[in-house]
Amino acid sequence: MFSMNAPIAVALATALSLPSAALAAQPAGSPDPASMSEEQKMERAKGLYGEADAAFVAGDFANALAKFEEAYNYYAPQLHLFNYNIGAAAYELGDCAKAKTAFQRFLDLVPDHPERGSAQEKLIEIERSGCAQAAAPTTAPPVTTTTLAPATEDDEDSPLLTSKKDEREEASERERDEKDAKKTDPLLLTGIILTAVGGATLIGSGVSVGLARSKANRLADLASPGSTGFPDGNYSDDEVFNLDQTRLPGNNTATIALLVGGVVVTGVGVGLLVVGLKRQKAKRAKVGDKNASAPTRPHLAGFGPSLLPRGGGASASVRF
Repeated sequence: MFSMNAPIAVALATALSLPSAALAAQPAGSPDPASMSEEQKMERAKGLYGEADAAFVAGDFANALAKFEEAYNYYAPQLHLFNYNIGAAAYELGDCAKAKTAFQRFLDLVPDHPERGSAQEKLIEIERSGCAQAAAPTTAPPVTTTTLAPATEDDEDSPLLTSKKDEREEASERERDEKDAKKTDPLLLTGIILTAVGGATLIGSGVSVGLARSKANRLADLASPGSTGFPDGNYSDDEVFNLDQTRLPGNNTATIALLVGGVVVTGVGVGLLVVGLKRQKAKRAKVGDKNASAPTRPHLAGFGPSLLPRGGGASASVRF
């Protein structure tokens, strides 16, 4: 089952400010777009989208496809995100040719969207399977809405659909590499945690040294002659005995353990930090190399009048 996140609902809310493309003649049984305001057309597109989404969830892909196409072709041709929904419904219906065209238009007309990766994966599946070259299915479930002829859309601002199989696969691979490069390397994350734990352990060993020194000074004071010329400490006292025989030795042992453990853990953490940083740097360098070597399409770089020895003319520069 192809997942549908329905991101078109967000785009519908902001589309009123976008220019409207040319629409076809009024289809039978549907409101005439030419007699509707932009708000009315957008409300009609929202309603068709809701019906199409419900049909898609119910498994009525033919009905969903017809309603997605009606909403896009007649009422919201500026919302190119509809191509993703059209491609998803066509894919589930088994119409690989229509799904391929719709996914290609989505990728060409919607340059930045979370569903681009999903559309690229479906395109690769269609191209590798060759189902787009197979004959379209001769039977389809009955459609509950009137079949509409595709509207003629003003393609003046639309890029040509010239994407090829290799370019699609390379673009998909570059996007996956870019996502991986943005993620924190596991070794780097582990190194950060171990270094922090090791640093805290070393701090703990320093505190333990201070406590041991305090206990040793206390015993030294108890053993030193007081005003009477005799030691102030009573070594038959249990507290003094525990301080001398248990607490001070235990404190010394804890200090050594914390110091050794802190040094080891910190060393391991720093080592993982270095390895993780190198790996993450290598991933980003790999992405940079791929982006630098990615083919660019020829485009018009400049256009203007030019002077000739016997008259004038126009010049255009194309950058590859």
